[in-house]
Amino acid sequence: MKKRTCAIICHGGAGGISFPQRRANGLTKATSIGYGMLTQGRSSLDAVQRAIEILEDTSIFNAGTGSSLNLAGVAEMDAALMTSDMRFGGVGAITDVRNPIAVARFVMERTDHLLLCGDQALRFARLMNVPRYNPATKEKKRIWRRQKKARGNRYFKKVKNFVTHYGTVGAVAVDTRGLISIATSSGGITFRLPGRVGDTPLIGTGTYADRHGGVSATGHGEQIMRHMIAFRAVSLMQRLSARAAAQKTMSYAKRHQCACGLIGIDKRGAVVWAHNTKAMSWCFIKKGTLRLFKY
Repeated sequence: MKKRTCAIICHGGAGGISFPQRRANGLTKATSIGYGMLTQGRSSLDAVQRAIEILEDTSIFNAGTGSSLNLAGVAEMDAALMTSDMRFGGVGAITDVRNPIAVARFVMERTDHLLLCGDQALRFARLMNVPRYNPATKEKKRIWRRQKKARGNRYFKKVKNFVTHYGTVGAVAVDTRGLISIATSSGGITFRLPGRVGDTPLIGTGTYADRHGGVSATGHGEQIMRHMIAFRAVSLMQRLSARAAAQKTMSYAKRHQCACGLIGIDKRGAVVWAHNTKAMSWCFIKKGTLRLFKY
């Protein structure tokens, strides 16, 4: 069997881009390490998981360490992985772990289920020997205190400042065997209601892959869920190029007031990124060449 050309693309969220150098450094590291794994013959699933773990550990991103805090001041996180042969694992509203994406991988490989949430997701993580870890940083605690002072105990209903409230990290890769894998992780919306689960761990909304390609989406989770952004983009890849599918999806999203972005790879190995927001941070490597968002 002829080996395929491997590639990986990562994103650090759509909206505005605060601290662009820190974002660029984190994305470059995650993408480079993920690509190195692919060139060594590792699976795309291993590569995207590792890339996301690096981004979860880079506190500038809203995932893992540095996740946004909910109304109660707790970091509840979502994460998921999916492959083009339809394997899936996800966690929703999980707390007190360093890398939610690793717990999602355990759900995929150690259970018959697709998604575990809340306290029982955390209990499962402990059964998998995942140690206790508080992902809330001093910076996010300061933001939470400012929000609480301004809002009291009222959560937002209409968001005016996109970059303050949203954030996700994602990775899509294809390995030398042609397997496409996606991983997405999110710290959610600042000052959201406890127990809120976003688009990230739901199949077809923020994370989706099948034999036509794979997509990780980022942006306003509730609208991404309503319009099935990841599934919509991958479905279009069946008859359109990756670029055309992404652009068509973004045009649709804009018409329906869904502020979002996406990254993806199709069955031919074409890499794509697109957004209808002010900006989106991304990085990809294909055939040894690295490209990075402009800042």
